[in-house]
Amino acid sequence: MATGISLLTFITFYLFYGTSKKMASIGKLGIEKWIGENRKIAQIAGLALMVFSLGLSCFYWGLGSGTFTFFIILMTVASLVILLAPLRLLNHRFLGIFFLCSFLFETLLF
Repeated sequence: MATGISLLTFITFYLFYGTSKKMASIGKLGIEKWIGENRKIAQIAGLALMVFSLGLSCFYWGLGSGTFTFFIILMTVASLVILLAPLRLLNHRFLGIFFLCSFLFETLLF
């Protein structure tokens, strides 16, 4: 569940990051072109996914802990996106391996 919440938070922040006017259009994931053409829809989708992710976090960990954990996940994901996207390190292979390892660790260790 924590991996799913983190994945939703990543998608949310990447949608908001893609709608930023300061972002250089570096397209490694393939959705950057769509985000650039449909800014309003991407912002609305990002907001809806963020509220959904916050709701899942509050459901999974409780109201106070869930809100706190959501903001920690959001800050971590935001830092990674801002650091790794300009270096062109965010691609399908890297994200797939990262979330697969995260899911396996979550399943096997907890």
